[in-house]
Amino acid sequence: MFFVWIALWVTAVLLIVSNRRSAAVRWLSLMSFCAGTGAFAAVMEGWIVAAAQTGMSAADEAMIRNVQRGCSWTSYYGLTYAFLCFAAAYNREALPQPIAKWLPLAALVPVGFMFTLPLAGELPVHYEILAIWALPYTAAGTLLLLRKRGMNPAERRAHLVVTAAVLPALLIAVTMNYVMPLFGVYRMWVYNVWPIAIAFAIFIVSLFNFGFLGVQLLIERRRMDHSLRAITSGTAMLNHAIKNDIGKIKLFSDKIERAAGSESNAELRDDIRVIASAAQHIEAMIRSVHDRTQELRLQTQRINLAELVRLQTASMAPALEGRIKMTAELDELAEADADPAQTLEAIGNVLNNAVEAMPAGGELHVCVRTAKRGSTIEVRDTGGGIDKQNLRKVVEPFYTTKSGKNMNFGLGLAYCYQLMNRQGGELRIESELGKGTSVMFHFPKIKKQR
Repeated sequence: MFFVWIALWVTAVLLIVSNRRSAAVRWLSLMSFCAGTGAFAAVMEGWIVAAAQTGMSAADEAMIRNVQRGCSWTSYYGLTYAFLCFAAAYNREALPQPIAKWLPLAALVPVGFMFTLPLAGELPVHYEILAIWALPYTAAGTLLLLRKRGMNPAERRAHLVVTAAVLPALLIAVTMNYVMPLFGVYRMWVYNVWPIAIAFAIFIVSLFNFGFLGVQLLIERRRMDHSLRAITSGTAMLNHAIKNDIGKIKLFSDKIERAAGSESNAELRDDIRVIASAAQHIEAMIRSVHDRTQELRLQTQRINLAELVRLQTASMAPALEGRIKMTAELDELAEADADPAQTLEAIGNVLNNAVEAMPAGGELHVCVRTAKRGSTIEVRDTGGGIDKQNLRKVVEPFYTTKSGKNMNFGLGLAYCYQLMNRQGGELRIESELGKGTSVMFHFPKIKKQR
């Protein structure tokens, strides 16, 4: 049980440290902690027996027994309670908002009642009374976990990972710890080692390969922010160096133009003006690049997404040239709190990518829809698509699948990704090689102002 204790507490720490803002992650961390506390109580039994053989006093043994009993109570009472709250937070759309809000507090009532009961003699808890509420909690949590709906393919994969890591180990533990004692069969918790070991392995593998309840996403966001900061600092130094050299070019161009003041040097003066004009153009471009690579300063306001998309698609019409058929499905009620200028730029980046992905023609579909959880803009093309190996890299700065184009720097989707994160939303990309790509901007639900 020593391994079980360490594995469960390590899992609890990893979850809460990596993504403590998520309510589902916090409850799952508590669930793992409570389960680990039960394993710690079992480990303590071995320590107590060994200490008793070395002559430990009765008072010390009684004190340690009380600590052990507290750990057992934490495990028995907290495991199913935390599981129910985790499932409710994980599938929050399944419950009305008032019920979801008060569920954690209401579910504590049976837990508090258990602490008022007298000791159960040689047994750690009153199993018959515990089963009255713990087993329904388990059944309700299982139902909520399995009935999660409305997921895209990436979310479905993440859901399968979470279900595989949590549910089998939990159901086996409940059977061994809660159900079997009702039939007079005790100490079956020793068989929980392998299910928990398998669940821990699934958790660790998925943590680094697929993500687990947003934990890997958080790691990727930190890496993305670091890369974008590197871009910002690098371009700032480059801008400064070019600006100084442009100043020299302008200074000496003026000097040469004044020296070539005679009519016979008219051609030379024209050449000098061309150089000066080119220097001014480079200076303007550097200023534009500098502004683009600064930290995004958001000026959020309530915007109509359909109107924003309509404005951007109208400007894209000349690029279609009759070879690409564009259709639009716009929900006029879709709104979001976002920066209109930068969101318009992000939509333009994705539309340009879609058009460039169909050089021989195809279909471009733009959809704006609203739902309970927020609003979504989807841009779907029938281009060549992206293979699975590269799909996770397309939002990394400087990564591009358009290697044949010299003026493509691989910053468009990285810009969109950072913008949506800053606005509290999400950029989702789905693609299948040979069939096309779908890019979705998901904006969170607008919070009602009091």
